[in-house]
Amino acid sequence: MNKDEAERCINIAKRCISEGNNDKAEKFLKKSLALHESAIAQELLDSIKNGTSAAPKPPPTPPSSSTPTSPSSSTSETRKRANAGGSEGSKKEATTDMIAAVNKVKGKKDYYAILGCSKTATDSELKKAYRKLALALHPDKNCAAGANEAFKAVGNAYAVLSNSEKRARYDKYGLEDDTPSRSSGSRGGHNHRFHRYYHDDEDISAEELFNMFFGGMQPTYRGGGRRTQFYSNYTREQNSNGEQASVISSLLQMSPLLLLILMSVLNSIFTEDPAWSYHRNGNYKNERTTSWNSVRYFVKGDFTEKYSNQKILHLEYDIERDYKQDLQIKCINNQRRKEQLMYQYRVTGNTRYRDYAETMDVASCKEFNEFKLPQYIGNSRP
Repeated sequence: MNKDEAERCINIAKRCISEGNNDKAEKFLKKSLALHESAIAQELLDSIKNGTSAAPKPPPTPPSSSTPTSPSSSTSETRKRANAGGSEGSKKEATTDMIAAVNKVKGKKDYYAILGCSKTATDSELKKAYRKLALALHPDKNCAAGANEAFKAVGNAYAVLSNSEKRARYDKYGLEDDTPSRSSGSRGGHNHRFHRYYHDDEDISAEELFNMFFGGMQPTYRGGGRRTQFYSNYTREQNSNGEQASVISSLLQMSPLLLLILMSVLNSIFTEDPAWSYHRNGNYKNERTTSWNSVRYFVKGDFTEKYSNQKILHLEYDIERDYKQDLQIKCINNQRRKEQLMYQYRVTGNTRYRDYAETMDVASCKEFNEFKLPQYIGNSRP
């Protein structure tokens, strides 16, 4: 997963270089190297530092348009040309549901109102609201007038409210536009800095936030001036106000693992060693295979002396039953993973998810279907 995210960062960096934004490209290249070492990323980073990665000149602007296109608007312009489809007559008309989705956001400035949540909304409620609105307003799915602006507004609102530090600042000071009485004096300058904190120096656009959100990556914010950094692995924000809650949350998340370790220790103390193992380790050095499906297992040296032939048959039945259950679990996990990848492909349109899903190995499912357990041996257990 880190390698895939590193490659995605390299692609973003290449796009930034082509747009002349070397600072942003350098940032994504460093992020790529932190996730996964890559010669390509290192070479591009060195060329930027040495000043040899001059961005290619953009194609000449048609005489009818004298306004340069900014990098932040390239995605929306590409989408507009794609929606045009080379034919004015084939333009898709907006449905009433599309227009209604835009009207829910249109004209609203308060971030909570944009997402349709109360100020006491939890993180899960904010995520649920963003997911619903982002899917309904994405310009690839919604062609109503103002859908692109509404989509960006929803992304900006979630980017602020999903960050505990930014959310606290917003709850306390709001936006500059909402507090005209603070436009003068020291408080006014302070509020202006908060306004810039919300909207300046953003590392990621609403489109990139959408792709990362529905690609299974949780955006996380870490202190570093006003800049926002996104990581593929979920980590909680460390700050003085939320430090205690973070520790408690970490302990709660680790409690199943700690319980499992405790049970394993108690089990090893109060129970005797199992009769067999799937792997050669410790005292289990003698290899055997089951009588029906030739499942390999390992036993101790005194196995045949300790167990009679009837007991060995019972043990081998248990071995094959457990082996088939393992095959079933692997099959279910592979199918679930494949479905998740195909869902991400349908939402984001990224063919890499589809290609990976099509190449997944589902041999465990075939083996599970072909694996036949023997008829139960005897009426009594060993």
